[in-house]
Amino acid sequence: MHPHILRTARTLAALVILCLSLANPATARQTATSMLQAFHSSLIDRYPSVSHLSTEDLAQMLPENVVLFDVRKQSEYDVSRIEGAIRVSPSVSSSAFMREHAETIKGMTVVFYCSVGERSSRLAERVMSKDTQADAIYNLAGGVFKWHNEHKDVTADGGATTAIHPFNRRWGRLLERQDDIRMKPLIAP
Repeated sequence: MHPHILRTARTLAALVILCLSLANPATARQTATSMLQAFHSSLIDRYPSVSHLSTEDLAQMLPENVVLFDVRKQSEYDVSRIEGAIRVSPSVSSSAFMREHAETIKGMTVVFYCSVGERSSRLAERVMSKDTQADAIYNLAGGVFKWHNEHKDVTADGGATTAIHPFNRRWGRLLERQDDIRMKPLIAP
């Protein structure tokens, strides 16, 4: 099947799933998971050179020999992040990234993540074009949304939290625990 037709079919499937979730809120959790999976499948098509690491594999690997990069805006990172992640701008050039992080990633497994994987796949692809001397470079499959949906730990400046930034209302629908959505960090009492 032609790649363009396959991408269009996956996009239509994701839209159908979204419409069903809006019609029946009881299916929202299952729908969020299905939509994240559909979106991740489209990422694989759009970034064929990028390897993807499952949330389960990352959880088993941490913190040994892994450098995590959070490829989201500062406001998203401030709400929560995977512990130990270093924030980098989604628009950073591969050259600027290497100037800043070349020594940090040398001989390490590098994992980029964002909300759902688009921005982190894009950066992973750019960085892979450089001689990084990293052991491996991955995008986190499903991003921090999948990590959060699986009840894996996230942290903020005040410590452990369940809060998560939705990126925007549309993408926030991919979060199963809607009560944990925050646009600003929780302030400790």
